[in-house]
Amino acid sequence: MKQMKENTQNIPSRNTEYLVVGQGLAGTMLAFELHRRGKDFVVVDAPSGEKASRVAAGIINPVVFRRLTKSWLVDDLFPILKNTYRELEELLSCPLLYPLKIDKILGKEEAPFWRSKAAENDLKSYIHPEPNDNFQRDGIVSPYGVGQVFNAFRVDLPLLIDRFREFLIQENRFIGKKLDTDDVIRKNGKVQWKNITAQNIIFCQGFRVSDNPLFQQVKFKHTKGQVLDLEIPGLEITDMVNKGMFVLPLGENRFRAGATYRWEFLDTKPEEEATLDLSEKLEKIVKLPYTITKERAGIRPTAHDRRPVIGLHPDYPEIGIFNGLGSKGAMLAPWFAREFARFLCGESDTIHPEVNLLRYYRKK
Repeated sequence: MKQMKENTQNIPSRNTEYLVVGQGLAGTMLAFELHRRGKDFVVVDAPSGEKASRVAAGIINPVVFRRLTKSWLVDDLFPILKNTYRELEELLSCPLLYPLKIDKILGKEEAPFWRSKAAENDLKSYIHPEPNDNFQRDGIVSPYGVGQVFNAFRVDLPLLIDRFREFLIQENRFIGKKLDTDDVIRKNGKVQWKNITAQNIIFCQGFRVSDNPLFQQVKFKHTKGQVLDLEIPGLEITDMVNKGMFVLPLGENRFRAGATYRWEFLDTKPEEEATLDLSEKLEKIVKLPYTITKERAGIRPTAHDRRPVIGLHPDYPEIGIFNGLGSKGAMLAPWFAREFARFLCGESDTIHPEVNLLRYYRKK
């Protein structure tokens, strides 16, 4: 970190407890938890910043289909996420959380596997243990029936981010600027950026965190994902359908389909190869004409072990990170934002060991 280089003319002087950098899903949820605790904070984010949250479908799926197991920590996450999104709906006066059923199209030999794993892995709170062998929907190819997840959700992430930004602006807690790490100064146990002095600065920068010199020791392995917006006249489904990809109904013949996973990429632009890949998978599920109305791509912030990265820097305790939520961000963010806020505010002295930033700094 170097001396400040840009002028501070448009940023009023301010002392605050927390400076949150980034207002994607992670920054939004952490800021909300600080708000719930009555803490003073400011969020800074570039108005045109690229966010995976704006591309993500916001699906909360409690099971891992490949092994048919519970998703990591799901029994702890679900009560908190439902309460948190409902509280946000009340605060922001808009619907955000939608109950969702998922119809997993089964292959020829998958029905026995579904039955056995439903019992073996104690999934009764989330899935129907008996597959539906008579599942039929016009336009959907499902010769061997489906297994159904009945306890899933969809979160309208773009609306959440937009409305929460409006709330922050109304509360005088938002600065629409890009923060350059070189402009951050550590001084007397605090941090200063422009005319703002804070007790802690927390970086919630999404995949851009890889450019942050403070966290170069963290092993990030971001993934690029692409989705398609579709029109499919005549496809009358109300549940999400899944077989190697998801097809999510949005109403009025509109659907979203995805998503791809790429570990090597150059930018956030949609790619023709990914569109072709999704189209091929879609045509194995849906036997109706469709029109691609939009292609969207984003980069999921992901750590090497697929776990979030949360905590305070071991050498600079006034500097923290809340990142790496990955493809399950809509499910993970509420619980871990609450846990990190509790830690920051002195309500707890621990961070879950699997997500703790210190896992990258332990001596070998």
